[in-house]
Amino acid sequence: MCSLILLSGCATVDDRLRAAATQTAETQATRELPDYPTDCRKKERSGVREGEPLDLALLRTDQALGRANARVQRCGQWYQTVQIGFRGEEID
Repeated sequence: MCSLILLSGCATVDDRLRAAATQTAETQATRELPDYPTDCRKKERSGVREGEPLDLALLRTDQALGRANARVQRCGQWYQTVQIGFRGEEID
């Protein structure tokens, strides 16, 4: 009879572990990513117009490329921050 009581205690622990694992999985599955920043969806254009002098066209294109590269950096940093938050780590 004593063994039956001990075995039933193990089943209770197993059931609790299973329930805790299920609850943890459900919690993680329902976590939603934040919306992607609007800035990260923008597309950059050079603004070069037909007939413009090439030196001006080059300046406009270079400025547009600089803006696009800065956006890539900001969005990459945003994504890293989101990843760290989902892992539960501290942000440096």
